[in-house]
Amino acid sequence: MVLRRSVAIALAASLALSGCASSGGIGTPVETTANQAGVGTTVYDIGSRPTVPVITGETISGPTVTTAKMLGHVVVLNAWASWCEPCRDESPALARISGRLKSSGVDFVGLDEQDTKDKALAFATETGTTYPHLFDAKGDLLASLRLLPTSGIPSTLVLDREGHVTARVIGAIHEQEFESLVTSIAAGKLASSSPSSVG
Repeated sequence: MVLRRSVAIALAASLALSGCASSGGIGTPVETTANQAGVGTTVYDIGSRPTVPVITGETISGPTVTTAKMLGHVVVLNAWASWCEPCRDESPALARISGRLKSSGVDFVGLDEQDTKDKALAFATETGTTYPHLFDAKGDLLASLRLLPTSGIPSTLVLDREGHVTARVIGAIHEQEFESLVTSIAAGKLASSSPSSVG
């Protein structure tokens, strides 16, 4: 169950400061960082990048979207909700990054958690996030992404062009650092077995 604002913030910060390490053999993070804003970023080595299931569902505006059609593109999956204050803070930054990187073959997809469509649509309009948002009222889609917590948002995965998880952010993104990271992934600059810098 996704927790509301104060608990979500506390959990995200706690996870970030404790390293955001994966568990259960999901994959091997080669670098984990936490900045003063409580954003925890994990970058995965190319030899041990986890996979995630194809995400398919109805969007907040109606049409169905599937990540299966996004292979060959870098995909940013961002979990959010209209009632989540950190989500409200980060979403305009995601909108700006999405616009700047669209020509680089980067697709953004939102996962709207435990929300109503009316509130979600108003939120997307207000924050300028024109990319598709899957409506995940019961949290089933988020639960299928085992690398992301089901009890704290915002959280984000970045998939490489083969659909493997290259990076994970628990908590709100930092705009410049995140754009630099996604740009590097889109350019194939993290395609090595050695640790890669973030930001």
